[in-house]
Amino acid sequence: MKILLIELETKGHHISSYIRSIVHNLVSKNKGIILLTTPEIKNKDYYLYLKKNTKIIFAKKIKKPVNKNIISLLKYQFNYYKLIKSEYLKIIKTNEIDLIYLNTLDFFDKSLAILGSPFGSTKFLGLFLNPKFYDGYKNNIIKKKIYEYFFKKILKIKNLKEIFLIDPICFNYLNKKKIKNWKKVNLLNDLGSGNKIKEFRYSERKCRKILGIERSKYVILVYGYLRENKALNQLFDVINSIDDKNKVTILLVGKRDNETRSLINNKIKTNTDLKNIIINIDKYIDDLFEKIVFKASNLTWIGYKKTFNGSSGVFFLSSLNKRPVITSNHGVIGWYSKKFRIGVSIDLDNKNQLAKILNKLIKNKNKKIKYNFAHVNLKHSFSQFGHNIAKKIN
Repeated sequence: MKILLIELETKGHHISSYIRSIVHNLVSKNKGIILLTTPEIKNKDYYLYLKKNTKIIFAKKIKKPVNKNIISLLKYQFNYYKLIKSEYLKIIKTNEIDLIYLNTLDFFDKSLAILGSPFGSTKFLGLFLNPKFYDGYKNNIIKKKIYEYFFKKILKIKNLKEIFLIDPICFNYLNKKKIKNWKKVNLLNDLGSGNKIKEFRYSERKCRKILGIERSKYVILVYGYLRENKALNQLFDVINSIDDKNKVTILLVGKRDNETRSLINNKIKTNTDLKNIIINIDKYIDDLFEKIVFKASNLTWIGYKKTFNGSSGVFFLSSLNKRPVITSNHGVIGWYSKKFRIGVSIDLDNKNQLAKILNKLIKNKNKKIKYNFAHVNLKHSFSQFGHNIAKKIN
């Protein structure tokens, strides 16, 4: 049986966690795997693993629009669809594909709904990371209805076998509505990372020494691919309300989009207080360094603007590394935070409340608080995610 996995987005957890988990499970079942992705993964630490266990075919990268509006986003979606279809037609000239798995439906869900399957009669499955129609457009009923209409159109595609969600709120919404073909929708538990450095015995002191952080500091980690929707402004703006901001270090780790890079650089240039407490690591880091930054931290920032309602792999990654979180109180992140209680969930726009909570956490830095990381990690494990998709593929 030949499986084609498609993922053209190499940032975040798209490949490092999701695809890697699926490959891990399919390889154990002796499946023939082809991965369609972009050359950017050659710079990643997981590339050799994927190269060893899959046949990798590279496609060009479709540039996301800089000025986002309805026309530019639709154009991007149709270009994405066109690219996937043309690459698929090339692949089947020399390979017999039995099933296709699309790891991010979000990038061309509208074009897929309008044009139908780009894979002829071959069956396919897909992961929809951030469906917005049920909650994302509460204040725009017309947009909400249009997006829901597109989703229903996708479910009608004859050779669609299944859509996976990692959004329990959306899944419950569909379940209650009992829309036609909703049984094609399957809820998965999101995951953090497949990063398992054997015998990671670095002490917190050693990790802080590597990063140049004093032992007395309270370290707030902002990790992953940094985008403008990660509520960095709210974090930066609250610093002046911290009782003793000199005790705080903000550790920014990961690649970021140009807008976020400009925001961070401007804040550092114009705000002396921020300049003195920020450690800014603007690059993709390997698995070992990931362990180091989490071990050196006291708290992980999982802030998101209210326009973002999706999940976050960093939430579960933080749990894996036994670090508490401070999260937004809306959307899926708010839902997970209230369910698992591995930190604090608040309205990040409420500056006074945010400052109050941060002051309390910093003051009680050495107080032992019991968090249920083990429960989260059991439910949202690296292996289990890929196992559930591989089971459907079989």
